Formats: sequence, C-alpha cells, structure tokens
Amino acid sequence: MKPSSWTFYNPVKVIFQPGAMKRLNDYVESTRVALVTSPGFRRRGVLDAIEQDLGDRLVAVVDDVKPNPDLNDVQAQSERLRPATPDTLVALGGGSTIDTAKGLARLLARARGTSLAELLRDGRPAGSAPALPVVAIPTTSGTGAEVTPFGTIWDYERKKKYSIVGDDLFPALAILDPEVTVGLPEEVTLTSGLDSISHALESAWNRNATPVTLGLVTRSLQLSMRTLPGVKATPGDTGARARMMEASLLAGFAISQSRTALAHAISYPLTSNFSLPHGLACSFTLPALLVFNAASDDGRLADLARSLGYAGTTEFARGLSELFVRLGVGEYVAKYLPDRASVLALSDRMFAPGRAENNLRPASEEQVRKIVAEALDALQV
Repeated sequence: MKPSSWTFYNPVKVIFQPGAMKRLNDYVESTRVALVTSPGFRRRGVLDAIEQDLGDRLVAVVDDVKPNPDLNDVQAQSERLRPATPDTLVALGGGSTIDTAKGLARLLARARGTSLAELLRDGRPAGSAPALPVVAIPTTSGTGAEVTPFGTIWDYERKKKYSIVGDDLFPALAILDPEVTVGLPEEVTLTSGLDSISHALESAWNRNATPVTLGLVTRSLQLSMRTLPGVKATPGDTGARARMMEASLLAGFAISQSRTALAHAISYPLTSNFSLPHGLACSFTLPALLVFNAASDDGRLADLARSLGYAGTTEFARGLSELFVRLGVGEYVAKYLPDRASVLALSDRMFAPGRAENNLRPASEEQVRKIVAEALDALQV
C-alpha cells in the first residue's frame, strides 16, 4: 500500500462484557427509550426482562423487525412509534434490527409525514436534523452495524437496495455481550460469521484502506477464520462466541472507514431476487475475488496472507476455499439460488454505486460473470 493521507473517525462508545445485557439499566441513560427488536426475543422472554429493567423509561416497543428490512415496513413502524416521542432507540438484534433502528432514528427526527420512500427512491436531502441516538446491542457476530454510520434498507417492490448514511447514524453506544449469541441457530451463526469475514476482506482490497483498517482486518481474520469452524462444531463455547463477536466488531470498525467493495455489489441482486441471506451472498465469491484482486496487489494482500500463516495470496485463496467447504457454504447457497443461468443473468446489476468502484482492481461485466461462475464451480453449486 502506497503512503498516503488518511483519516480515522469513529465516535461509538463500546462496552464489551459478558453479561452486559443483565445490566442494561446501568448503561442506557435516556428517560424515554423505544426498543426495536424482532419477534423471537418476545417469545424467549428477553423483552420481559428488559421491560422490567428499564421500567417506566421504556415508552414503546417495536418487536416485528424482519430480515432485510423493507422501506414500507420501516415507514409503518415509525408512525407507530412517533406518538410515544422516544428520545433514544435501543436496537436488540442482528444487522437487520440495527439497520431498522437507524432508519427509524432518521425518520423520527423529522416531521410527521416524511416519506422514507421519497428520501431513498428520489434521493431527496435527509435534512439537517440529526437522527435520534441509537444504542446497538448486536445478538449476532457478523454485521458490525453497531459501529458503522450506515444502514441498509430494501425496496422489494422495485427489487433495489438503498443505503442510509451519515455521521448521525453512528450508534451512540454499542453493548456487546457474547453470551447473547449462545443458542443461535447454526445457519445464523454461519451466515453472520461469513459476513464478518466478507467485511474484513472487502476492507482489505479496498481503495479506501488505511494502515488502521488493515490492522483491524488482520486481527479480525485471525480470529474469525480460526474460530468459526469451532463455533459451528461446539455452539455452546462462550469463549469462541466472544472471539467471533470481537472479529465482527473489528471488521465493523474497518468498514466504517473504507466501506465495502465488489463482493457486496455482487450480493445485492442475489438477495433482492432470490432472498439469499446477506452473509452468504457477500461471501461465496470471496476466494475468487481474492485471486482477482491479487493481480493488482500493492503488497497489502500478500502481507495479510502471511499474517494468517499462508505463503502468499494463492495459498490464502486456497485456504479460504477449503474453509468454505468445511463449513458447508455450498450446501447453504444452493438452498436459495435457482438455476445457474438465472444467477449469471444478473451480472449486469452487480455494480452497485459506492461499492464496485471501491474495489482494488476494476472489474468489467464479463469479469464479474467469470468471478461468480468460478465461485459457483468451487462450491459445486
């Protein structure tokens, strides 16, 4: 990586502590809190404990967050929350929940009647009022959304993905309690762990990489690539769960500066058209993309490979492919994707602005088709 000017800014306060969920009242200072979460936490009794902990300070609950939040759902949730006039949102869940909370925080800081669809589809200015503060409590280890200034909102009517972005969307506080990830279903554990790996690699081969992000990426991958198979094999290992949560956090810090690149651009139409979970959609191409980007390596990828115990990028890509085989990534991907031709037919849509151009090596549509085809071949999909 050539010497260059760079900056680093991330204002999120992080509390990383096993058992922190049991002390939520100590960390959340607001007097008018709205909780944003998904239905499973109500069924498991977690919401009952939070309601008892926060008491009268909890003025509203949104517990119907869906995976990959749709803008119409977020709009409806904001209208339900508005009469409660919360001044802080607590997001309990995975990346979709934290993204939903960021969308709600943006909407609730604006006048009634503000349309999220108009803001996103028409690209209208978000306005000057800062979003409401968000306290993020991730319950998966993958997205890193608890320390990033952006969120993803989907438009299923038009089969598009939008990003909401701004320094006001950095959560005010991130509470990381690895104990809450124990008991996650295997597929959620795997797909979120793969998401963490994708964030680290996308930040590594990113034109916006800095010495700080590359250091974060190195430590993140040292943790995730060594730990994820063990978490799959022994899901109750709280030490391993903590290492995966740390890996996700570090990768989140990295992409908060660099953002993501071509793997994510490739992923978006696969999620919007086939409901391929984000962690799978943005990770199955990683070995092929590592080979592709190594052709333009300025030394950073070779350094990263050696830090992970590989002789070079070729061996690194091979090791990554072998890891994916061990984890059964191909079987998971095959559950969602239809025939190969339908997947490759979307290659002209795999150049999302703000993503593909971040990639270390520019790619043509023909090259993207080849990358996706090679990735499917390697996974026998």
